[in-house]
Amino acid sequence: MKNLTILAALFVLSIALPATAEQFAVQIDEAYEDASPKLMEALKVSAVESFSEDGSHYVVLEAPNVAYVEAFFFAIHREALELNVVDADWSNPTMQHLSLSQRLGFLREIDCEFCIS
Repeated sequence: MKNLTILAALFVLSIALPATAEQFAVQIDEAYEDASPKLMEALKVSAVESFSEDGSHYVVLEAPNVAYVEAFFFAIHREALELNVVDADWSNPTMQHLSLSQRLGFLREIDCEFCIS
C-alpha cells in the first residue's frame, strides 16, 4: 500500500509540475537557418528566436540543459562562438517590448567546451 501511495504521488507530481527548460543564446558564425523539426524534437531543443546585432549572429534555444545544446550544434554541423544563459524568459511579452540591445543585457556568458573561440 505504501509503495502504491508513493507511485501515485510521483505520478501526480509529474503531471502537475511542468518540465523545465533553460534558454541559451548561442553566438554563431553566420545567420541561423532552421533545423529539421524532427531533429529538434529528438534532441529536445526548440528555437525561440534568431537575430543579428552589430555583425554578430545569435540563436536563442530552449533546452533541458547545455548538453542538449551541444548535441544540437554537433548534429547540425555548426560552430558556436559563445554560449550564454538567458537570465529572463526571452519569449516573455515584456522582453519583447525591450530593444534588442537591452535584451542582450540579460545574457550571461558561461563556459563552453564546444565553442571554437
